[in-house]
Order: sequence, then structure tokens, then C-alpha cells
Amino acid sequence: MKWLLRIIGAGLVVLALWQLWERVFVSDETRINRLIGTMARAVEKGDILKLSDVIANDYENDHGLDRGTLLAAVRAFRAQSEAVFIYISDQKIEAIPSGAQKAQAVIVAKVLSKTKGGGQTELNAERIRLFFRKSDDGWKLSRTESPELKFD
Repeated sequence: MKWLLRIIGAGLVVLALWQLWERVFVSDETRINRLIGTMARAVEKGDILKLSDVIANDYENDHGLDRGTLLAAVRAFRAQSEAVFIYISDQKIEAIPSGAQKAQAVIVAKVLSKTKGGGQTELNAERIRLFFRKSDDGWKLSRTESPELKFD
């Protein structure tokens, strides 16, 4: 019985040290990079709940979509697609200094999707500018733009 308590105690110590490491030594750029990966996996899997967790309540984009409309569009896209693969490349993340608690990322998202029922396979690539805001719950996506940017 003592060995079981020791294992549980050691596990709790490791968990506490991991949380401390994450809070102190992980940069905001790394956190945003992870968030972008989480969003891509959520869309690939059709996990709307996980996607909604990382989008701010006051989200908006340059096409006039708000948070609810964006989630409905993702749900509709996943309902039409049998399989989706998202590849993120040319990622540039920069946290805005001076304690503004804001950051932006410019990415190229390549989306490969296959329509249900043996339909066509489509490949779309688009450069997207993502704006993030730090809240009590961590970083949240607050705005997206699809600017006409030159590819480097």
C-alpha cells in the first residue's frame, strides 16, 4: 500500500513541476503555435467543441462571420467532407510587446479534403492572418483576415 501512495505522490510532484515549467518557461509564441495546431486538428476531426474553446466570444473576420457562424460553417464543411487534412506552413508568429496581451500570426494553410460519396479531392491553399488575445483562459483567436499578401 505504501508503494502505491509513493507512486501517486511522485506523479503529483511531476505534474506540479510540469505545470510550473509550462507557466514559467514556455513562450507566448510556443503557446500560440500549439493553439494553431489544436485548431487544425479540431477541424480535421470535426471536433467543434474543442474548436469553440479556442475562439474568443467576440470573434470576427473580414468576411463578416462571427464565432457562431464560423463554427456552423466548419460543421457544414465537415458534414460534406469524408476526410480533411490541414497542413500549416510558412508560419510567422509575433507577440506584440509592451504587455498588450495581443499577438498575430501569418500562416499558409493548405487544406486537402475529399467529398463524401466518392467525390472529388480538393486542395486549397490560402494565406491567413490570425489575431490572438490573451485572456484569463489563455490565448484565444479573436480575428482572422485573408489579405492579399505576397508569398515570400
